[in-house]
Amino acid sequence: MSAFAQNDAVAEFSAGVTATLRRWTALRAAIDGEWGGGDCRSKAEAIRSHILSMFVTSPTIKYTATDVEDYLYIQMEESFCCQLEDGSPQDLGSIIYEMAVKCHGGDYTLSRTMVDFAEKEREALQKKMEVKVLVEGEDFEEDEEGMDVEGMDEGGSLEQSTTAGMTSMADYASQPVFGGPQQVQKELPPPRQLGEEEVVVEKEKIVDEDGFEQVVRRSKRKNKGVKG
Repeated sequence: MSAFAQNDAVAEFSAGVTATLRRWTALRAAIDGEWGGGDCRSKAEAIRSHILSMFVTSPTIKYTATDVEDYLYIQMEESFCCQLEDGSPQDLGSIIYEMAVKCHGGDYTLSRTMVDFAEKEREALQKKMEVKVLVEGEDFEEDEEGMDVEGMDEGGSLEQSTTAGMTSMADYASQPVFGGPQQVQKELPPPRQLGEEEVVVEKEKIVDEDGFEQVVRRSKRKNKGVKG
């Protein structure tokens, strides 16, 4: 029986794929710049879902690193109108394939390494953004590589590390690839009806016990009605 039949293997691989996509500079730039239109984030979700379906729905590994690479090239061009020349899809294809093989065999070290790196980069970016608020004119320097991968040696293999202080891999995998939950829109007042005037705000002055003047806003709505 395939290791992907176990929920923990699926969660580990899904979290690793999520972290790998988050660290992909080209995809991140496409999302931030909305190169694919207003539904860029949903397109990123579709990429993740397709990659997962390539590996977790079969008892054996049927796809190769080249298959993943080709898919990423096609999606970046068709979904985001971006022709990549940095070779980053090849890097991601190799990492995702290796991660699939390892998770298939019950080895989750690489997937946890990718999540660990992604979290460290997120924290570092958050700190830099906080510093930018305090120091005007400071520029955020980003790795010029197609993918910002710490701990990658010259041969392209990742140093192994463990994820510490993280939530469960299943929780991490359930998060959106980019962006948090959608913000709740503020409730707007109902539209005015025909013949109804705008809300009139009056200021009422009240003097408290200490002699200070307070201003209380009162609103009332007038309705003149509609003449026949």
